[in-house]
Amino acid sequence: EIFDRRAIASDASHYLLTPSVVVRPENGFQVGEIFRISQEENVGLTFRSGGTSLSGQGISSGVLVDTRRHFKEIEVLDNGARVRVQPGATVKQVNIALAKYGRKLGPDPASEIACTIGGVVANNSSGMACGTEFNSYSTLDSLTMVLPSGTVINTKNFDADEHLRLSEPEMYAGIARLRDRIVQ
Repeated sequence: EIFDRRAIASDASHYLLTPSVVVRPENGFQVGEIFRISQEENVGLTFRSGGTSLSGQGISSGVLVDTRRHFKEIEVLDNGARVRVQPGATVKQVNIALAKYGRKLGPDPASEIACTIGGVVANNSSGMACGTEFNSYSTLDSLTMVLPSGTVINTKNFDADEHLRLSEPEMYAGIARLRDRIVQ
């Protein structure tokens, strides 16, 4: 176990933090359980996928949740016009799946061989050549997320907004306040 923790103790940044625990959930339900336990125990979580961050976002001396190992599914839809991807798939893997349709992702980070969709979306790490039209936020159609409470929201569902409002009223109100500040 110490080897697992040391092997994942650094990313592409200059930081080195050995996690006290490395957790490798296999599905969204387990991610929800990890969130639940962390709230009960008042322990923070750091999520890690590809480990290509230059700023240390993917390392921790606490609990590190590794999403790369078990979240790699890629499903090409609509003859390559869309793709459904789990957060542990690399940009390169997705582009290989799309290549047979003559397509590729909008985000084009230099570390495509190692960086994962989860990190690209979380950090909008889209690369220098994508501009604002093809960055991850602009090319994202929808996403399924597990919130710290364990609530699962799929933004593709027509009732996602209402589901979030009813399931997470404080979070919903906070997001609405931020939206209102930006829109003014």
